[in-house]
Amino acid sequence: MTVRELEQVTVNALKEGNIEAFNLCYELYFSSLCSYANLFLQNPQTAEEVVQEIFVELWLKKELLPVHTSLKAYLVKSVKNDCLDYFKHKKIKEGYANDYLNSSSEAYEDIFNYLINKDLHDILDSSIQKLPNQCRQIFMLSRFEYLSYKEIAEKLEISVKTVENQIGKALKIVREELENYL
Repeated sequence: MTVRELEQVTVNALKEGNIEAFNLCYELYFSSLCSYANLFLQNPQTAEEVVQEIFVELWLKKELLPVHTSLKAYLVKSVKNDCLDYFKHKKIKEGYANDYLNSSSEAYEDIFNYLINKDLHDILDSSIQKLPNQCRQIFMLSRFEYLSYKEIAEKLEISVKTVENQIGKALKIVREELENYL
């Protein structure tokens, strides 16, 4: 039996409410999903909470499980989406909405909101990965950790002007990469 066939059997058993199938999925994927979530969140406790919530939802909605490719791919995408949702809610809770709007261009904000609404996170990730290392680091600190240009400059020991230039460069590259999807 291939891995894909075994996974399909497990998904079918899970949909039927088989607790052993759920426990197997939990044992197989929990640790690696926590590590993946921690890459985004940089907080092991929060990463674990996000993954635990995904497994709770998996069990509660097991009959309607929308697995089309593989269970692992479904869980990884769920982790990614929940991490992005976490950042979105964190931004609102911490009152950074105004700072974020002031520090980003309207065009990028429209693009980013559109991507979130249309679940094009994979395309955005690919674009970000194509950025030069320092540019990518600055972009991610600005857009995903919601640091101000000044905070980024202090953290990386560079000038605010360098941060501004790198953000502009990143936005240009990301816009070019996403041009066909808008």
